Amino acid sequence: MKVFQESFCVKSYETDMNALLKPCSFMHHLQEMANLHAASLGFGYDNLIEKGILWVLSRVHVKFYRMPAWREEVIMETWHKGSEKLFGLRDYKMDDLFGNRLAEITSSWLIIGTASRRLQRIEQHLGNDHPSVNKVDIISEPAPKLISPENMTLTARRRVEYSDMDLNLHTNNTRYLEWAIDSVDQELIKEIFISEIIINFNSESRMGEEIDIYSSVAGESIFVEARRGETSVAQIQLKYQKR
Repeated sequence: MKVFQESFCVKSYETDMNALLKPCSFMHHLQEMANLHAASLGFGYDNLIEKGILWVLSRVHVKFYRMPAWREEVIMETWHKGSEKLFGLRDYKMDDLFGNRLAEITSSWLIIGTASRRLQRIEQHLGNDHPSVNKVDIISEPAPKLISPENMTLTARRRVEYSDMDLNLHTNNTRYLEWAIDSVDQELIKEIFISEIIINFNSESRMGEEIDIYSSVAGESIFVEARRGETSVAQIQLKYQKR
């Protein structure tokens, strides 16, 4: 199937203090839908791991229009758009049961070797002529490459723990968004709606490593970078509106 659809009801443990779906919980659904759809098309985790390769999320751009509330049912759809250079492109949308748009997402994925961790040429495994390719852009441009602002402030230090890890033996991508949101001033985070998220995943981090969290606030935008020493591990831009 070119478009994979799934509905889910927002669980209590997925919500924030306002009883709304947390962005980090939302990211879990994105990740799992990509896994399920790719598996149904023959290029999922099990298919790739047999070849000594795996998918990793490299960039994502999310636009939120409204966050669903606890117990609310939503419908999500995803499709893959083929490849561009080294990236496999996948888009999503999330609607409520009345057809109102809640979120639009575009994401860029890479294939790496399980042992070498080196990038693989995606067209060797998934070309643009694959019958499941659906050339529909929910966001017109792919998720962009981020440039960190100067003079960022060290706001937190994290040690990668067991609960941060996933089956790919690195910190799960959702953790970086959690760390970014947790670094925001507590009084500010209570008052805002995060309307847009852009993330670049630049390097893997592993259990036991120390990650420094730097941040910068400009207008209604918060920029966060996770670094291991001088190496950028992830960059996160959060755009927000006052509630």
